[in-house]
Amino acid sequence: MFDPRTYSFSAGNALLLAKLCNIAYADENSAKQQVEQLGLTSFRWIDLTETFDDLNGFAASGEGFVVLAFRGTKDARSWMTDLEATPAPFPWLFEGGPEVGQIHAGFGHALRDAWLKVSDAVNAVVAASATTSSIDQPSLWITGHSLGGALAVLSGAAYSMWATAPIRSVNGIYTFGQPRIGLYPFCGNYDHVLCSKTFRFVNNQDLVPRVPFRGWDYADVGQMIHFDKDGTPQLESVQWASFLSRTINSFQDLFSITTNFNYDVGDHSMAGYEQLVGQNAAALDQLFT
Repeated sequence: MFDPRTYSFSAGNALLLAKLCNIAYADENSAKQQVEQLGLTSFRWIDLTETFDDLNGFAASGEGFVVLAFRGTKDARSWMTDLEATPAPFPWLFEGGPEVGQIHAGFGHALRDAWLKVSDAVNAVVAASATTSSIDQPSLWITGHSLGGALAVLSGAAYSMWATAPIRSVNGIYTFGQPRIGLYPFCGNYDHVLCSKTFRFVNNQDLVPRVPFRGWDYADVGQMIHFDKDGTPQLESVQWASFLSRTINSFQDLFSITTNFNYDVGDHSMAGYEQLVGQNAAALDQLFT
């Protein structure tokens, strides 16, 4: 059951958002049908292919809430080995924004270049929801998988920090297999505003949440939930700490690892994330009680 008014973690909310992330990999017509089968309406498809190929998202509404969901690219190697990991100040991309630190330039451009499409879709769904719901202002939920997870957290930052957005209250940001999106100062400022609302799922030894490298001053945001090798969710995972300790410092190292990388198999699969959330709902809620 989805709780549209909570600001705390909810396994029920996580499961619906995981389903929507999975649906985002379908084509527009199929995605619309699947979203409607889940009881959501006012579907708006979003094409985000300005910076990265094969990148989409959508907005849709449920009773009292609106969801913005992003998918990753089917070829994650195209951005995992891309020199656009070079950071850029947040207000350089989101002009007029606050001096909150530096973000991944490629991810920032992907969202900023498509921002009018994103904001128009959300505004349209919010307006439609207001006419069909007894709740005047629906809550906003943002989710994404892989590169889409990076766009989700940056969207949360934009709605929370950037007056041009305009500022809109975000109830929750749930990501799956999300890469890092900014340097330490930005991540600290992000967490000051949104840590309590951001839940970042990592499956076992999923490589994507390890890039860009910590050695380049990239940091993590939000609260990380790690599924260990047995599929058990943990907030503080010894296995994940051990995996992080394996040094990756160069593009050569990364390229050798990602040569056979595939977004939809193994620990990075969105279907796998959805299954783990569904199987561990009670244990996940217990983590936050």
